[in-house]
Amino acid sequence: MTKYWHRRDTAMLGLFALWLYWVFAVWSQATWIHHFDRGVALSLHHTPAWFQSAMLTYTLFGNPHSMTIIIVIVTLLLVIFKQSKGAVFFVINAGLLAAYGNYFIKQIIQRPRPTAWRLTNIGGFSFPSGHATTTTVLIGSLLVLAYDLIQNPTLKRWLLGLGLLLIGLMLVSRVIVGVHYPSDVLGGAVLGSLLLYISTRLTTGHRTGNFRFKKHLS
Repeated sequence: MTKYWHRRDTAMLGLFALWLYWVFAVWSQATWIHHFDRGVALSLHHTPAWFQSAMLTYTLFGNPHSMTIIIVIVTLLLVIFKQSKGAVFFVINAGLLAAYGNYFIKQIIQRPRPTAWRLTNIGGFSFPSGHATTTTVLIGSLLVLAYDLIQNPTLKRWLLGLGLLLIGLMLVSRVIVGVHYPSDVLGGAVLGSLLLYISTRLTTGHRTGNFRFKKHLS
């Protein structure tokens, strides 16, 4: 664990304050949030039909069943390649922090889902987007592990770009299919980023390799 305060910690503290303000604006139904949601959603709902169809398919990868399969496969691969520490880091982040952190906030805010535009049906509350939170944490955790293990800086940049693209498309897909407001997906992405940053800071220097257990001789 890194003991010293870094500039990034200050930046993330500022992001946390911004996120709290965002949550309050959603909870209090601020006028500017309504205008923001309406403007962004309308533009996305007027995207080409082929893109909407693609997003309707892509958003399925963020469903709990699909996420569980992805988490299991990635975890097994990490264990097979002797990265059990990384496997634990990944499972705790994607399987516990993201899911329960998002659920907790949803039960507090209890924002109804949009109903004006729907390409698919789903129940539950709207803010923050669970797909956005989980995808951000899952892909973010993979990027953290990749940065720990990969030495090639060019490959790191490509992976970062790909990861951000995949997260961005998931956010867009949730608005396009009509089950979330834009403020929901942004709130979920920021929540996921904060959770990921905390877990990453707490595990610095302890994410690579296998756990080693000492044998006690009787």
